[in-house]
Amino acid sequence: MSEQRLQSETLEKWQRFTAEAQRLGGPLILAADGDISAVHRLQGVAPALPKPEVARTMSALELEQACYEMACGVRTAGVNLLLSPTADVVTGPNVWLAGRTLSDDFDEAARMASAYVRGVRRAGVGSTLKHFPGHPQLAHQPATEEAFNSQTMAQLRAGWEVFRAGIVAGADAIMMGPAIVQSLQPAVAASLSAELVDTLRSELGFKGLIMTIDLDHRSVQRGQPLHEVAIAALNAGADLLLLSPRAFSRAAELATAIVDAVATGRLPAPRLEAAARAIDALAKRF
Repeated sequence: MSEQRLQSETLEKWQRFTAEAQRLGGPLILAADGDISAVHRLQGVAPALPKPEVARTMSALELEQACYEMACGVRTAGVNLLLSPTADVVTGPNVWLAGRTLSDDFDEAARMASAYVRGVRRAGVGSTLKHFPGHPQLAHQPATEEAFNSQTMAQLRAGWEVFRAGIVAGADAIMMGPAIVQSLQPAVAASLSAELVDTLRSELGFKGLIMTIDLDHRSVQRGQPLHEVAIAALNAGADLLLLSPRAFSRAAELATAIVDAVATGRLPAPRLEAAARAIDALAKRF
């Protein structure tokens, strides 16, 4: 968080914004990052999270309590879903996630992710495990370059215990990753992969909300029209579509394209209805 934001973003401003959003839109999912090792979006508004090196020395109960206290502050600000914790485990060179994960040890990362989820859940706030199927190594930045996840599915599975631990602890959402998974046929970004969504549902038993990462990331979009990417993500099983700030002005255009896709049979109406129900259910729970 920049010093400018820390000075200008007060609890009162957050409360006014989130209250107005709920007044205009009814029950909404209002989400923000709250990472131990990366961005804590409500830094200075909600209680601080422990620094990574400190968090790794804390017992599960101590870490759960620290996350609970942070989430209580987040809830007071009007935010009801945290786009955290990061469940990726870095095992080699990674220009995207180096220094931004809970731990480089699978068991430790699973312990910490589970404590995080339990803590924020106890505060009445949702949590999001990211970024499935994990990104152990990455040579390029997926937002601005075509980044390939070259791990085999067996290698990726080694990190799924972190996701599984978070799911068992009660994670409400899972964010799909941006990198192009080369072991898929065809190779696509995880956010567009029906195979990986099906794996989450069947193999890991996840029943909550599945969201994409920003659809306009270069590794996700890969030169395709953005509305086609949105339709592909919904067809793959994603419930909630994310856009970066630079693409948000196109939200109405994407909505129109999705309606047209249903009308022409390119997107089954039951799939869109299921996505809407998943979003509505999570919003109303909070």
